[in-house]
Amino acid sequence: MTLIDAHAATRNLVENAFRYLTWHEDACKAAGFKGISQVWKDEPAWYFWLDSVQGGFLLRLHDHEPLKGSQYVSLSVHFYPSTSETKDCQLSIEEQRLLSDRSVFDMPTCTPRFEEFDACLPYFITAEIGLLIGSDNQLQLLVYSTQNGMKHFSIQFLDLLVSTLHFANKIHHRQALQLTDGQGTSLFLIYDQTAFDNFTSHFSLDEISFHEPKMEKLLFKWKNSSRIDVNCSMKSTCCCH
Repeated sequence: MTLIDAHAATRNLVENAFRYLTWHEDACKAAGFKGISQVWKDEPAWYFWLDSVQGGFLLRLHDHEPLKGSQYVSLSVHFYPSTSETKDCQLSIEEQRLLSDRSVFDMPTCTPRFEEFDACLPYFITAEIGLLIGSDNQLQLLVYSTQNGMKHFSIQFLDLLVSTLHFANKIHHRQALQLTDGQGTSLFLIYDQTAFDNFTSHFSLDEISFHEPKMEKLLFKWKNSSRIDVNCSMKSTCCCH
């Protein structure tokens, strides 16, 4: 069985997609993309900013597992709200304390200072995103998991991530399914049925428990993201030409 480098596969998938997005100014505007910044740590991690959200997002790989010729990577989604957005977030007392401490947080970027990065990792987690990546670095499955009843902005980040992956790789999901239990809800975007079957078998998931998600507008938008027709803004200095 061919082993896939989890760190390299994750970096390639995410960074190549957003690099391609930045070559298309109109696509950036349509996606509400404001910026991305790599976090210089051993594990893949990036900060993201959106036009529509006052705050910063962190996407960070925290676990990975090989799976029948594929690599499954788990990434945590953290949201650091600006002080004007805290009323709409369910923050713990410790999160409120950290957020108000200027020695911990850089207020202009709404992100932890580099030396405080590790100390903030247990906090501000709003969702988890799983990516099943094939040996050809193609996305086979995306899983988005959140706790039931949790109010946050991570769905806006998911929208950006999925739209960008579809736009850059000219792909779209073949099927969308949802799984709900007493603690949380998981959305499955399926790109490769065989890989999905391997995934459900590996993690002993009963396919009878899956149901169709009630998010038709967003799913329709994502399906069409791969067909967005915009001109490259780089004037022959990129790989598009």
